[in-house]
Amino acid sequence: MIKLKNVSKIYPNGARALLNIDLEIDKGEFVFLVGPSGAGKSTLIKLLYREEIATRGQVIIDNINLMRLKPREVPLVRRNIGVVFQDFKLLPNKTVFENVAFAQQVLGKNKKTVKENTLRTLELVGLDRKMASFPSQLSGGEQQRVCVARALVNRPKILIADEPTGNLDMENALGIMELLDQINKMGTTVVMATHALHIVDMMKKRVVRVEAGRIVEDSKGEASTIGI
Repeated sequence: MIKLKNVSKIYPNGARALLNIDLEIDKGEFVFLVGPSGAGKSTLIKLLYREEIATRGQVIIDNINLMRLKPREVPLVRRNIGVVFQDFKLLPNKTVFENVAFAQQVLGKNKKTVKENTLRTLELVGLDRKMASFPSQLSGGEQQRVCVARALVNRPKILIADEPTGNLDMENALGIMELLDQINKMGTTVVMATHALHIVDMMKKRVVRVEAGRIVEDSKGEASTIGI
């Protein structure tokens, strides 16, 4: 599903974000990326949906080498990847329904399909009664649920979450984690970067620790013993 082979990323200013990364994530896995700020977690995440391009090595998603993609081919690959950000990135002048629908409209889906998919996904994340609300009328947890719905509505094979609970209180953070766990159990591969080590320890999923651009530990279902 996801393979990184000897991947390094060096930015134009000479900053080395990743060095000789080898990582494989199987279909249906739930993987946490942990590590201190500046360790390279966000860069690694961005390589997976080709927001960044590796300096060397191979980044392979579902047997497609992202390093060889032409710019016009990138949107096609991203259709199978949903992304959830820490800072929501919702359109403030659109309702909950419109924010989620927009992710499909840009792909040219017809109105009936857009409506059906949007309603189904909002029900999944528990926001079917909030579809007419605007982002400013929602709590932080509700806004993040809209982000999850937007990432899921096109039924991606992979869901990537970059600090999705970073701006949430504990109650809302746990709600988002329960939702991501539910989505994972439905068959979606989940890769989540986080500083919330108490959540990592509670979830008992595979944990990959990154330090100074290198993977230093990789534990499957043993978050409490990985030394975090």
